Amino acid sequence: MRAQAVELVAGIIDRIEPRHPGPGRPPVPTAEVIRTLGFFVREGVQWRELKAADGRASGSTLRRRLDEWHTTALLRRVHAVLIRMARSGPDAAAWDVVVDSCSVRAKRGGELTGANPTDRGKPGTKYHVVVSTDGLPLAVVPSPANVHDTKLFPDLLRLAQVVCAAISRLYADAGYDSADNRWLCLRDGIQPHIRKIGEPHGSGLGKVRCVVEHGCAWLLANKRLDRRQDRLGRIILALLTAAAIFIVANRLSAF
Repeated sequence: MRAQAVELVAGIIDRIEPRHPGPGRPPVPTAEVIRTLGFFVREGVQWRELKAADGRASGSTLRRRLDEWHTTALLRRVHAVLIRMARSGPDAAAWDVVVDSCSVRAKRGGELTGANPTDRGKPGTKYHVVVSTDGLPLAVVPSPANVHDTKLFPDLLRLAQVVCAAISRLYADAGYDSADNRWLCLRDGIQPHIRKIGEPHGSGLGKVRCVVEHGCAWLLANKRLDRRQDRLGRIILALLTAAAIFIVANRLSAF
């Protein structure tokens, strides 16, 4: 993770939720916590392996801050700020988005775990993703692997609309084929391009859907997400949202 991206994310967090030092030991700087979070998600190390060092927080500090951020939905707010920074100006007029999901094994079980029908019924977790056609992850939601994609569609659409100025077209595969899903899109002026069940391949959606497949690959490049070991749902959601934040922040810091 680029140093500029770390400072960008830490600066947004400090503006949204400033920490006022009180008596006793001063709090760990937010930049150190974000740097540790990026390392933890990317490398997939154990919590106990995170030791306090120069420029890095301990595992207990990171976990405590993640719990604090969960109660205020801070990471979702940071993600929304970064998306608006990346797509401000004329480009924010109308967005085209793609919806998809990917599954990972959950060998240790825990929350958000279910029998994966695509992996011989082994316990797993599914990551549902909305990505803009230029590759920005707009919304991420974890669920048990046996939850059908259509059940998460309303939440995904709502989260994507929070950060989008407007959505013009929405692309999805047959897993999202539902009259209710199409109605939700049309109600908000969105053109649904959802392949119908039984419709032959070659509809042209694959040329667009490759973007969300790349987005899933970027998320799963983080070992802590690809090798799901955490048992608490709030931690899984925090790590998944953090991975999306880092993708956007790295793109912003590249300019």
